[in-house]
Amino acid sequence: MTDRYAWLDPAPAERGVMLVAQAGYHLPELDRLRVALTARGIAAGVAVPVVPWKPLHRFRPTVRRLADTVAQSGRTPTEPASIDDLLDRTAAVVVMNDWGVPRTLVERARAASVPTFAWVEGVQDYDDVDTGLERRAYRRVDHVFTLGEASRQLLGTDRATAIGSERISRLWQAPAGAPSNTVLVNSNFTYGVRTDARRDWLDGVVAACESEQRPWVLSRHVAERGRVSYPVSDRPVDELLASAGHLVSRFSTVALDALASGVELAYHNPHGEQEPTFSESMGAFSITRSSEELRAVLHEPPRARDDVRASAEAFLRHHVLLDSSTTPAERAAAIVADAVG
Repeated sequence: MTDRYAWLDPAPAERGVMLVAQAGYHLPELDRLRVALTARGIAAGVAVPVVPWKPLHRFRPTVRRLADTVAQSGRTPTEPASIDDLLDRTAAVVVMNDWGVPRTLVERARAASVPTFAWVEGVQDYDDVDTGLERRAYRRVDHVFTLGEASRQLLGTDRATAIGSERISRLWQAPAGAPSNTVLVNSNFTYGVRTDARRDWLDGVVAACESEQRPWVLSRHVAERGRVSYPVSDRPVDELLASAGHLVSRFSTVALDALASGVELAYHNPHGEQEPTFSESMGAFSITRSSEELRAVLHEPPRARDDVRASAEAFLRHHVLLDSSTTPAERAAAIVADAVG
């Protein structure tokens, strides 16, 4: 946690909306929201937390990502300011999560009657059934922007609005490519959640691929730590997904990306995850709980991508708003604008 933030853009010249980025990949979404707010005549700027440096911080993924955010932005941060000084000039706060580094900011903003919003960037273990933590994820802010109706219902229809995902909508609307025989293996054992299961999970997936003579490529989440015994691709996961026939993954937003792209999904859960998002496939994908079950799935050639999309549509629409009449940023901006007048 921290009590200081720096603007990545010049501070709004008037009382404006503070958009908080914690990683480089947050910037595109928040920049779109900034543009949408500006179009409505509302000042807004992107800010980043400034975490007091300690000797062991270089080993902490959260702190490293904050430093990477500034480096990747190509922007020059302003001099850090305290939360109290910032809130004096802030009309509303938008964060990507409300339990980690920005928690203090959210709590002080609410105490000062400054409206607070959180933008859910992907699938989320809201009830911490697998994390072993008590984060109360997205329960601290006044209002939450969710991917779709399922998470809106879970968080409460009176304090959550489904706005969708520009990335997933773009994948859904793009022409379907031809499937390949390559299996994309998505290793996403991050933030201490079931990291003990990663080695066995990878061994089982690789064994299934090689038993079925399927070429495979391994992608790792940027926040995953530790060494693995297999070669890891240095290409972005979205590029790898575009040329894949199957995706094998544990709980991950990339699973939604695959379905929207028309890529066959095997949700591989031999380690007993309890989070319910992928526990009911609604005919959209395969659920495997052993290397043998995964082998049976990979034994079949991937279907045409249009066929995968057709099977996945009900599941996707339950979890992601796919309305293309406006963008997620425009939908979020309308709600923030209403709150700040």
